[in-house]
Amino acid sequence: MAPDTLGWLVAQSDLILFTLDDHGRLTGLNPAAEQLFGAGAASLSGRPLTTLLDPFSHAKAALMLERVREQGRVESWELDHLQPAGPPVLVSYTATRLLAPSGEIVGVAAVGRRQSDQLALTAQLAQANQQLEGALLQLEKAHTQLQATQAQLVQSEKMRVLGQMVAGVAHELNNPAAYISNNLAHMARLLPGLRAWFEAMAPLRALADPPRLAAIAGAERSTEMDFVWQDLPDLVRESQEGIERIRGIVLALRNFSRLDEAALKLADLNDGLRNTLRLVRPMCAERVQIVESLGELPAVLCRPGELNQVFLNLLMNATQAIDGPGQVWVSSARLDGWLVVTIRDNGSGMPASTLARLGEPFFTTKPVGAGTGLGLAVSRSIVERHKGRLAFESELGRGTTVRVEIPVTHD
Repeated sequence: MAPDTLGWLVAQSDLILFTLDDHGRLTGLNPAAEQLFGAGAASLSGRPLTTLLDPFSHAKAALMLERVREQGRVESWELDHLQPAGPPVLVSYTATRLLAPSGEIVGVAAVGRRQSDQLALTAQLAQANQQLEGALLQLEKAHTQLQATQAQLVQSEKMRVLGQMVAGVAHELNNPAAYISNNLAHMARLLPGLRAWFEAMAPLRALADPPRLAAIAGAERSTEMDFVWQDLPDLVRESQEGIERIRGIVLALRNFSRLDEAALKLADLNDGLRNTLRLVRPMCAERVQIVESLGELPAVLCRPGELNQVFLNLLMNATQAIDGPGQVWVSSARLDGWLVVTIRDNGSGMPASTLARLGEPFFTTKPVGAGTGLGLAVSRSIVERHKGRLAFESELGRGTTVRVEIPVTHD
């Protein structure tokens, strides 16, 4: 390349080019360096480089020159240059040592680039990154809300179908239970008269001939009539108690099946708990004992069918958490401005990692096919829709306690 062409490139370059002697004084610079330093080459020649730098860059410039002498070259060495008006300008330098033909170090050549453009680009990238992070958070929030909505829709449809089925079963059971109950009541009324008639006929045995008398005695022995007359009243009474239990369960089914009640109304949470307990007890009576301790509660403005669904989910979870024989304690009380329903079990409990994820849509600790992970998600949503709180306490091997807290809205 011709000397004049090289000089033209140096003069026209946006890169900052200058040379220093072995003592760090300027010996030559191009127009870009003159513009940065705010003076011409004639006035700057022989001036130490440090006089053009921010005081915080003096030690760094000295170290740069020392490294160049030792290593021959340094790259990306950033120095702040003072400006007559405005903040210092940051320049990134690549510097190399200058050698005489004899190999002696005679100075340093430096090539620099202003970092203002890079800093602006970095700021833009940082701003764009913040915007992307914000958009990502919004997407994650929307995704979580979508999952929760999907869980509620799936569970609501499931419970609607269950409610229809339960209502149908309750209706079909109610009719035969009614006429069995009526027949038993009628039989109970007839028994005393039938017994009196039988005893009144006893003296007629004396009028029977021996063969007929032997036949009567044989019939009484084969049918154990003495035992029948003693046992028959108890059989009727126990049957009446059993049919009343069936009617109670049917009533609980009918009350629980009102899961589609959308309107708010005043209701007693204890009534919902009792109805739900009537449904749960038969499913675990041989294995789990449910201890009930319900306090006096005021009526609360709520959607009773939805809260029954919450109680059912929590009670089923409590009984299923117990592998063998165990107990579940159910209590209710008014604490300050809250109605608190507590369900505690002595089951297997949960580690902290599982406890932290309870209520997430589709998260379940049950085996594949045994649970959808929707019950607690929907329960939490229902409680929050009632302006309430759902809290869990558990330790592995020490059972679980769940608290449903609903604010008092009416006294």
